[in-house]
Amino acid sequence: MKHAKYIIKCLKEAGFEAYMVGGAVRDYLRGVVPHDIDVATSAAPEQVKALFERSIDTGIEHGTVMILIEGQGIEVTTFRTESGYSDNRRPDKVEFVNSLHEDLKRRDFTINSMAMTEQMAIIDPFGGQEDLAAGIIRAVGLPEERFAEDALRMLRAIRFSGQLDFQIELKTLGAIKSHAARIQSVAIERIKAELDKVMISSAPDISMTYLVETRLNQFLPSGGLFEVDWSRYTRTDDPLAGWFYLLNQNGETFAALREYRFSNQDKKDLQRALEAKGLSEWDAWVYYSFTERQLTLALSDSDARHSVREQQEALPIRSKSELAANGRDLMEWTEQKAGPWLKEWTLFIEKAVVERRLANDKEHIKDWFIDEYHRHA
Repeated sequence: MKHAKYIIKCLKEAGFEAYMVGGAVRDYLRGVVPHDIDVATSAAPEQVKALFERSIDTGIEHGTVMILIEGQGIEVTTFRTESGYSDNRRPDKVEFVNSLHEDLKRRDFTINSMAMTEQMAIIDPFGGQEDLAAGIIRAVGLPEERFAEDALRMLRAIRFSGQLDFQIELKTLGAIKSHAARIQSVAIERIKAELDKVMISSAPDISMTYLVETRLNQFLPSGGLFEVDWSRYTRTDDPLAGWFYLLNQNGETFAALREYRFSNQDKKDLQRALEAKGLSEWDAWVYYSFTERQLTLALSDSDARHSVREQQEALPIRSKSELAANGRDLMEWTEQKAGPWLKEWTLFIEKAVVERRLANDKEHIKDWFIDEYHRHA
């Protein structure tokens, strides 16, 4: 927070207004140490840049620049108003203003529409402190207008309900129900990012209950999958555990989620976790063949709880590179050229070592391999 205070001090000394805004203020009032701290100011972007040595134009057309201080980036945004959201996401017009009140009025929820001075005094024109104390998520002004500006805000309200263990205020909830179909206009990457945050929130079942109650899920890809009992879901810090729970509870394969555009690694981890979940027994080869994340995901939707890492650390080897003999050794011992046989026999040796049928010692491997090779020749 000291870097944000320094930025505010510099801006004020130059004759501008400046405040900490948004989620950082909410978290401070909740007694949570803010991580991402944003600053709003009356200074135009070029005026902000002129005051600081290092800056990045992260969204200068919308008034935002990032100031870099001691390796930390603080986003500084000019007071602004927005209008004409023809795509339900980005404003058609952004206008810079000199009024903090006008800037706060364009934000999504009252608990996110507060500002704070460098002396930690709170500016709260829309009752955010009261809603924060009551555990309520309420749209600023008319919820229909806020959701028309950016339809993702409906899903953000639902995400905050689980993240903060709050209730959504009735008018705000009603507006989500009425305008749920608008979520289809939002890019799937933004939707998935919000759902990822739901999966790791403190109370995902609250969010998922709202998701179904508002019918918002019906306008999401594979939306029916969300209609499972989330009270049994045990959250982790890995959002993929929630997606795994979704698939496993519905008896579905990864194909059911293909529209959410997972990374190739996440896709592989989900598929492998489902594969591991279907195995009747986990032996040493399973702990060797699957990654820690894949097996941890497979355990996340069960009553079984044990340390995958401990099981893997107890293995004789953790990867093929740790084998005492390699492909060149096998070719030398057989006087054979490389070919498909090499991969097959390397795997044969690898499995024997992992299952402790063979010591990971080069001479032991050589004697064992030569005997087995000639026996199968």
